[in-house]
Amino acid sequence: MNFVRSNMLVSKIKEEDLTIEIVDKLLFQGLEDTGETVDCILVLGSLKAAKYRVPVAVNAYHAGRAKKIMLCGGVLRDFPDGTCREAEHMRKEALKSGVAVEDVILENSSQNTVENILFALVELQRTFWLNRIHKVLLVTTAYHMRRSLAIARYLFPRHIDILPCPANDSNTKRYNWMNSSEGIARAKGEAMNLVRCVRNGVIPDFEI
Repeated sequence: MNFVRSNMLVSKIKEEDLTIEIVDKLLFQGLEDTGETVDCILVLGSLKAAKYRVPVAVNAYHAGRAKKIMLCGGVLRDFPDGTCREAEHMRKEALKSGVAVEDVILENSSQNTVENILFALVELQRTFWLNRIHKVLLVTTAYHMRRSLAIARYLFPRHIDILPCPANDSNTKRYNWMNSSEGIARAKGEAMNLVRCVRNGVIPDFEI
């Protein structure tokens, strides 16, 4: 893929600017998992987080990269196995996949990505004390990672390093989002969500 060489501020991006190259740089470029060991794995909630995000977090846990997994999400949803909050649904999947019950931290109050991060800080303080945490592995869907990571790095204390661990869904992988109407809508919608976050001061402006 040929990338756009000239830098541009995210705050200046308009919907009509969202070429394949711009979306790739904005949402995917430079967000690979480094494989480092961390103090805690933080998984953000969604309707399909148990399917796509939890397995990635569980793999990291079983690989010995962290001793604790925090599952975030207080949105009440109707799942095939009943109505519950996102974090509670993710916990079921994590326990089925061999995560010890004592290694799961539940954050089941947050209603959106910003609250995921803010409320996670409270749970991290209660579990570890923030001054004792140095690295956190952030797990969310690949196309959602840039915004989530930017929010976490802005809101977390400076001494805590937030590392990306993207999880692929079916239609919004880096290499296939442009191949379906669903993928295009999801990727471009997330790109504009990121732009609005910058314009509204939720996160600092940056160049791509």
